[in-house]
Amino acid sequence: MPLSGHCLCGAVTYRADADPVAQAVCHCTDCQRQTGTAYSVIVGVPRDALHVDGDTLASFTTNDGNTERNFCSACGSPLFSLSAVAPQLAFIKAGTLDDASWLEPAVEVWTRSAQPWTPHFESAARLEQGPG
Repeated sequence: MPLSGHCLCGAVTYRADADPVAQAVCHCTDCQRQTGTAYSVIVGVPRDALHVDGDTLASFTTNDGNTERNFCSACGSPLFSLSAVAPQLAFIKAGTLDDASWLEPAVEVWTRSAQPWTPHFESAARLEQGPG
């Protein structure tokens, strides 16, 4: 299933020419800060299948150097992350997908830092930490 999406202003677009290999919810404190809410819903696709267009694509590498967070510098929309823990994958922010109606997160990671008021996804496995 090819995926496509874009940032809020439309200056950065992407497509992934591969089926998703992961659907997850991340409760880590970095995702909380980057999204401005309690968690991030992400879709993992093979990194080499992700094609991004747009002159306003920017990135920020976390202090530990493990995650590169890519966003639109014009509107600030977070788009996808690249992680040293899974270098073969790109993690697309589900809110930027053109169609996310099919999404069913299978796992919640970093639940030990989940906000206590956050609802959980009933059918998703829960991991206190992330992989790696």
